[in-house]
Amino acid sequence: MDRKQTRAFEGFVTESGDVLLRMATLLTSDPHAAEDVYQETLQRLAARWSRVVNPMAFCRRVLHNLVIDQARARQRRVPELGLFDTRDSGDPRSGDPLAAIELRPALLAALDTLTPQQRAIVVLRYFDDRSEADVADLLGVSPGTVKSTASRAMAQLRVQPGLTLFCTTDTTTR
Repeated sequence: MDRKQTRAFEGFVTESGDVLLRMATLLTSDPHAAEDVYQETLQRLAARWSRVVNPMAFCRRVLHNLVIDQARARQRRVPELGLFDTRDSGDPRSGDPLAAIELRPALLAALDTLTPQQRAIVVLRYFDDRSEADVADLLGVSPGTVKSTASRAMAQLRVQPGLTLFCTTDTTTR
């Protein structure tokens, strides 16, 4: 990369780094794994910087693919039991700033119960506030797959203790 490209890359990382790291954390539910995936994503972006038209879309796709690859590798090594502590927490809408912090472990544990594709769709669709068409384009699937997968994932999340407050809104209108 020349100096101009280097400055543009650094500007992108400065501007979008927090969003990408937060997305990686939601996808992996492990801050350390999220940092690894985030760094790997930035390395891949840097290597292709001059050819990438939409860096944010590229990063989302790479994050998703890396998380799925890691999940597949983990499944081949050791089957996960899926046992989580999902204690019921306070209402995050009550205005209590600590309520959202208390719900974080339950939210991450609930996201762990989803398949990598379900998790990616839920994170992109509801946490990153993307349209069905955007999510379909980013993940290389049809909009129908996004709708059905999101519906199944949300149904699975609704039965998780402590998360019913997050899953009670009508998701069909988004």
